[in-house]
Amino acid sequence: MAKRPIPHPTLSTARLRLRQFRADDADEMHKCFADPETMRFWNQPVYTKRVETERSVRNFIDCTPSYYRFWAVADEADDRCLGLVNYHDGHIRSRRASIGYMINPARHRQGLAAEAVTAMLDFCFAELGLHRIQAFIHPDNSASIGLVEKLGFSREGVLRDNLRVGDVWRDDLLYALLSREWRN
Repeated sequence: MAKRPIPHPTLSTARLRLRQFRADDADEMHKCFADPETMRFWNQPVYTKRVETERSVRNFIDCTPSYYRFWAVADEADDRCLGLVNYHDGHIRSRRASIGYMINPARHRQGLAAEAVTAMLDFCFAELGLHRIQAFIHPDNSASIGLVEKLGFSREGVLRDNLRVGDVWRDDLLYALLSREWRN
């Protein structure tokens, strides 16, 4: 008998609903992926074609929960997609994962990323039983550095030429949060 797929959990906050992506979220996500400022710190170049965003959204839907999972960050009031949060490079047996997040540039500076990441961290620590969560952040991304530091992450070092985006190698700062440090 085939195993049933694990249902994608929906997480709720005061203003947001973190839910499974749907194909029709591609329109809203393309506002992020096609924006050079938003993509400046992401792990891929700017998407110039909507089909690239559609392909990514399909991958977000067809995730492998023990390795990675994406949530659409949706407005609680109208369920419109505002961005994403994810864990990836998951090693559930080792109880660690890395995280990423992106919010539509029109909705920056409203605390939405912090709210969404907090809900995801609660899930990762409480439901998945993770011990360590990492964030790799471009050294110039002061907003993201501020976010993870506000959430209690500690800077552990600099990884030189850690990521290749297009034809450019870039450094990353490594931040981490341990389960015993979360909400204590």
